[in-house]
Amino acid sequence: MKDSQFEADGILFTADTVQYEYSQLDGDSAGRSDDGTMYRDVIGLTNKISYDFIDFRGEKEISNILKLLEKTSCTLKYYDLKEMGFITKYMYVVGDSVKIKKIGEERTVEPFQIRFIQMNVDDIG
Repeated sequence: MKDSQFEADGILFTADTVQYEYSQLDGDSAGRSDDGTMYRDVIGLTNKISYDFIDFRGEKEISNILKLLEKTSCTLKYYDLKEMGFITKYMYVVGDSVKIKKIGEERTVEPFQIRFIQMNVDDIG
């Protein structure tokens, strides 16, 4: 697989661009005190991976992408820049609306993005 490809529940997709976000997740006791001191209660790290689809794809690939948006969760295999290799995480899927234009008999799809957000958290040091 190439860095721009990912596999969701066994189906391979190719995106045009990839974005990574690694977010620390704080617990309930995190926040600022009355004197302004910040207290952290980090419970873990969540991975968020965004894929942009800019160029038109065939109807079958668009159909498969739209089917991803119906899932409440999936297993995602993707290239992780931080780990410098492919990893697999349990994620949920959110995405932009997919706008399709028909010009004559031809269909085109305007650029859109889908995002995968980790369901559980990773431990951090």
